[in-house]
Amino acid sequence: MAIGLLLWIAPECLILKYTGCYCAGCGTQHMVLALLRGDFSGAVRENVFMIIALPVAVVYFLWEAVRYVQGKPALWRRKGFFAALGIVLAAAAVFTVLRNIPGSWLAPAWAVG
Repeated sequence: MAIGLLLWIAPECLILKYTGCYCAGCGTQHMVLALLRGDFSGAVRENVFMIIALPVAVVYFLWEAVRYVQGKPALWRRKGFFAALGIVLAAAAVFTVLRNIPGSWLAPAWAVG
């Protein structure tokens, strides 16, 4: 339901609005819609980074929830968590830079035309 509400509201990207640059999340709504239509290649053209990052995030949060219910300590408190988070954020930054190079195939398909 939350995804449906988000797609219905369709908020604009503030980074794109104020800088003219595509962020790592630009095209995610179009990607989700393409996935709902069963168009995986279209989803990849919209945002290949989120195709990978969102399932990983869902698995992480489910894992955290299971650990919480079991009374185990949170994963984010484990050694190496912040290093892994830094790698993900660095990958998002690199993706953002690469998708803003003129003519890049990483730019959102809706922006290319």
